[in-house]
Amino acid sequence: MLPIIDKNRQKEYALLSLLDSEDRYFSCQELAKNLTISERTVHKYLQSLTVQLENFSADELSIERSTALGIRLHRAPWLNIHTIYAQFAQQSLTYDFFHSIFLETADTSTAFCLAHFVSSASLYRSLSPMRQTLSAFSLSLDAADMQLVGEEMQVRYFYNNFYLQIYRGYEWPFPAISRQLVMNAIDDITSALDSPMNVNDRKHFSYWLAVIAHRLSLRHCLTTPLPAALGLNNEAYHTSLPAIRRFFQRLHLPVLEPECQFIFYLLHAFPFGMNVQQRLFAAARDERGFDCLPLTATDHFLAVFARYFPQWMGMGSPSFRLKLHRLHFHGALLRGSSDLLERYPFLKTYTLNYPCFAQSMAKLFASLAPHPCGRCFTDERYLLPHYILLCSQYFDLTSCEPIIHLALLTDYGPIYEEKIKKEITSHFRDDFHLKFVSTNQPHDILITNLPARIHTSGHLTLSIHTAFNQREWSLLGQLLRQAQMAQQAKAD
Repeated sequence: MLPIIDKNRQKEYALLSLLDSEDRYFSCQELAKNLTISERTVHKYLQSLTVQLENFSADELSIERSTALGIRLHRAPWLNIHTIYAQFAQQSLTYDFFHSIFLETADTSTAFCLAHFVSSASLYRSLSPMRQTLSAFSLSLDAADMQLVGEEMQVRYFYNNFYLQIYRGYEWPFPAISRQLVMNAIDDITSALDSPMNVNDRKHFSYWLAVIAHRLSLRHCLTTPLPAALGLNNEAYHTSLPAIRRFFQRLHLPVLEPECQFIFYLLHAFPFGMNVQQRLFAAARDERGFDCLPLTATDHFLAVFARYFPQWMGMGSPSFRLKLHRLHFHGALLRGSSDLLERYPFLKTYTLNYPCFAQSMAKLFASLAPHPCGRCFTDERYLLPHYILLCSQYFDLTSCEPIIHLALLTDYGPIYEEKIKKEITSHFRDDFHLKFVSTNQPHDILITNLPARIHTSGHLTLSIHTAFNQREWSLLGQLLRQAQMAQQAKAD
């Protein structure tokens, strides 16, 4: 996520998120340990949060503090605590600074500091985390002159992310732009393409159009047509062009060809609906065929993909290819940070859970760039997490890992043993590649309920009592991870 919230408020929101993670009482010691802060600081943050929640009724959102039971967050099922994040973000110095740059309401940081009663040193300390983030968008910050330095498309991409992260499309931070006119323009464009959008996609697209319109109103415009290799000059573009032009005309903005192309391009590069993109990608293919850079990038990706994951070729649905098209249209023109790591914790642990898949994916990505469409593959920070998520959606990642052979030696009888096998497979199928074999075949782990000690150097052994209890499930998970690491070490 973009580091918009001030440091102390980040901790407060982390505390609120932790309390929201489970509907139970937390001890102060537990909260302090999880957040790596002192218990005294926990109480300080709780007091501040209590003040922040005063606008909510007790039935909506409240923090209960009990000496005997601990600390508990009460939240109505319909309420999302992101509303607190948005509140914190709007109160932050970082938000005020970048919002001022966007609106161009301050010429210099000195004027901004005077208006906000802060010193230049305090301001620069607050902005420090954002400087590194801006580099992911190929931008830099000229704080003194209140400017973002970089390509205009990247400035727009940053601000789209900036406002979406805070408001999620449900508030309108663009005072000079009519939201109704923007929504009417979206209806006009999607009607021309005969491809309606859902509510969330409309809100996302509306932020893009508002950012474009505001930047144009301040004379920050695109002057060069988009590259012909993107394949935008086709029947879908000419069909939607009158609607796009009307958008600019209704807002009394100049109708420039690069700006019209850019709006049309955005429909290719972001998830604004599969039905929209099916039409767009088909039109691009019909017009330029294999000369269309992003579509060629997908063909190249799938050819390389087949070398590293031959077992999956032919298994992905047509939507797998369509989603790759979208990623490659994005990569051909835009550079930007992705917040997938925050939204999907799986991405932080997949290298541990699926080491063979992770190695193959890293090699695959390294093999993509030496190609005429290599510009589509340069934004690793954005593309690689999306590739990994796509694979996890369409394929069984455990199939890439070495098979762990399990054997049962019990006196349960064949019917109950089959039940145990199904339970084990169901419990661990998302984490390990498992296969059951008989005890006279080579195996990695032996599972038994017999009281005699059965332990040899040839395999790991787990003794269970009757059915699996929580301790035994945990022990089996540890043994499976141990067997996986041993096999990985042999392969290396």
